[in-house]
Amino acid sequence: MKGVYALIISLDKITSIKAGSLGSMAIQDGTWVYVGSAMGNGSTSLENRIRRHLTAEKAIHWHIDYLLEKASVVRALYSETQNRQECVLASAIFNSGHFALGPKGFGSSDCHSSCGSHLFLYEGSLQIEEVLLNAFRSIGLQPKNWIV
Repeated sequence: MKGVYALIISLDKITSIKAGSLGSMAIQDGTWVYVGSAMGNGSTSLENRIRRHLTAEKAIHWHIDYLLEKASVVRALYSETQNRQECVLASAIFNSGHFALGPKGFGSSDCHSSCGSHLFLYEGSLQIEEVLLNAFRSIGLQPKNWIV
């Protein structure tokens, strides 16, 4: 399966991480959303990518891996698609008005759409799941919940 996903992440205290080429950064406590995609087969399929994010024991490879060493995934939403929708979904989430942009370049080093980041801090008062479901739907995707 190929597609795009959003991880809802809980961080209970301000945390310093070193995220590969981005270097050291402080990530404030709160609820974060990370947007990613998986357009491959086998180990790079959507289901395997989400499972990998939920696994504690893994090689550190992507920016999100550094954060997930210190934070926990609360929920994952995903949608199957054959088209690259990661930047479109990231934009829809940010433009919803409920999120602050995360660290510059986080999760978006291969982005060609001028995304500032694919990590967002939730600042809204609505249920975060509903905000994310609406973001998926606004770009024509049918979101599903991943059991965490």
